[in-house]
Amino acid sequence: IPQFTEFPAGEVFSAKPASPKFVHSGDQRFRTRIRDGASRGPNFAGHYTIADWGCGTSCVSIAVVDARSGDIYSGPFGILGYGAVQTYADVSEDKYEPLSYKVESRLLVVRGCPEDKNCASYFYEWTGSRLRLIRRLDATPIQR
Repeated sequence: IPQFTEFPAGEVFSAKPASPKFVHSGDQRFRTRIRDGASRGPNFAGHYTIADWGCGTSCVSIAVVDARSGDIYSGPFGILGYGAVQTYADVSEDKYEPLSYKVESRLLVVRGCPEDKNCASYFYEWTGSRLRLIRRLDATPIQR
């Protein structure tokens, strides 16, 4: 299972974050949430901010914003449903979070059902311009 320490980010940006550059029409739709997230400063991969917002019950969407340049990058999914009761191989149920990331690491862990299907734990490495899938561990529905 990939670990955060295996993907060091390097130096953490500490200056005032740049304002997001809204170039793509999809980003415009969520400009308030992206702007609010970006204003808090980096929380991922040294100088990036993962801005997230709800898209319904147990659902989240994200964008990645470069705190240095203001460039906005799409996440690896449009929506991530995480309300289905699943067992994830990489965490115990009481530690479940749909998104896990750290400012000092380029690793993003996504637990849920992208586009409401294919429930799994997905491990992505930030390359500097996109999230590259490095591992997937299928989730198992909990039997009741």
